[in-house]
Amino acid sequence: MAFLPCPLRYSKINSLFLLRKSSSSLTSKRVSINSISHIFSDKFSPRNALPVPQVHSFTTSLTISAPPMNWVDGKFGYSVKGFHGGGCCLQAATATAMAMVDLEEDCEEGLEISKLGISEEIVSALAQRGITSLFPIQRAVLEPAMQGSDMIGRARTGTGKTLAFGIPIMDKIIRFNRKKGRGRNPLALILAPTRELARQVDKEFYESAPVLDTLCVYGGVPISRQMSTLDRGTDIVVGTPGRIIDLLKRGSLNLSDIQFVVLDEADQMLNVGFAEDVETILENIRQKHQTMMFSATMPSWILKLTKKFLKKPIHVDLVGDSDQKLADGISLYSIACEMRQKPAVLGPLISEHAKGGKCIVFTQTKRDADRLAGAMQRTLRCEALHGDISQSQRERTLSGFRQGQFNVLVATDVAARGLDVPNVDLVIHYELPNNSEIFVHRSGRTGRAGKKGSAILMHSSKQHRDVKGIEHDAGCRFTESNTSLLPYLELKLIWVLG
Repeated sequence: MAFLPCPLRYSKINSLFLLRKSSSSLTSKRVSINSISHIFSDKFSPRNALPVPQVHSFTTSLTISAPPMNWVDGKFGYSVKGFHGGGCCLQAATATAMAMVDLEEDCEEGLEISKLGISEEIVSALAQRGITSLFPIQRAVLEPAMQGSDMIGRARTGTGKTLAFGIPIMDKIIRFNRKKGRGRNPLALILAPTRELARQVDKEFYESAPVLDTLCVYGGVPISRQMSTLDRGTDIVVGTPGRIIDLLKRGSLNLSDIQFVVLDEADQMLNVGFAEDVETILENIRQKHQTMMFSATMPSWILKLTKKFLKKPIHVDLVGDSDQKLADGISLYSIACEMRQKPAVLGPLISEHAKGGKCIVFTQTKRDADRLAGAMQRTLRCEALHGDISQSQRERTLSGFRQGQFNVLVATDVAARGLDVPNVDLVIHYELPNNSEIFVHRSGRTGRAGKKGSAILMHSSKQHRDVKGIEHDAGCRFTESNTSLLPYLELKLIWVLG
């Protein structure tokens, strides 16, 4: 399946398509285009195409599959129940408006941002960052987001979820401010489960639309400065639920003008510990607004909770139940070694696979993170990151890691979500994660935005079944790499034992 932007040179996206290749041969490539609204016009005439029926207007209703909601799957397909256009009606469940066209190789390029018809301020800021085309999830959610639909977006970690909801929100706020002038109260509220993710989302908004005022709020820092900024006025508030509720109780945060609500990493946000906080916040937004949820994983139980917060949401799923949950650019390895052997083999693993680049080592406990980081500092530039470290120190540590002051970060799972460090070459699971979802988010710190990376899972001989479980749940396969490291391990053990 593929998305076909090339023959359609519109100033904005007019529709999404389900494209199906019938052959790998260039001369016989054909695609079927399933329309969802106003696809064809008088001027639509793709190159090397068969005749295209003109459909001026029709309505669609979506065939419901697993969840009882509108669904857009990872292949950009809509299942259409009926079409009405030009006085004719196709009643079969499989009826589609189709046009057979030949594809050329360059039609698989990304959709250019400059041709979307969004605000020039956003186009220019993104271009300065080297972002000129949209990733799959950004392409898939853009039109329904622009139309104001509630939405659930699911994509592999590192595929650009922030811009997926950010571009429509930023564009609408810029146009709103241009027409009606800026107000004091925020127009958009973005909820994130961790301080790290909140800071990253805020940074993404600021760098993509510098003309807008954004504020990031979270615990661990003085609340007075955040209250002062809110008093002066802001367009967008990004924050963790706890601090958002604190600001609401103090009367500093007014949600009466909110038009957009986003729950990022929704599977964690709506977990047992966060669901009540989120509901409390949403109860304070009484006016009509658009709600969007985005996450790398979407457990089935989350769909039940969304009924409280979303109205007839459109689902955009770029993962699927059987597809792999990790980005394609991540190479996966596993190594069997007992706990007492792990410290000796860790250094050679980093040297062999990171090759001087950035590496994140994940541990289960804060104590293990501190002890391991302390031991590794003898031979490597290394720091620890976990929940007991003060916010100011956490920020200094992350800043140093991003800037290359040290290359190895030993972290607990607090850093697995929302930690977006460019060019992480290697992730090492020093201990098995508690479940496959944690594995996906840990591993997703590398191979981001189309880049390459590696993830290594360290396990004992008794954990072989757990490793197979992760492979099954995450839709991945590990390359076992224990034999090549045995010489390193023997030398290290001799050195350690004296």
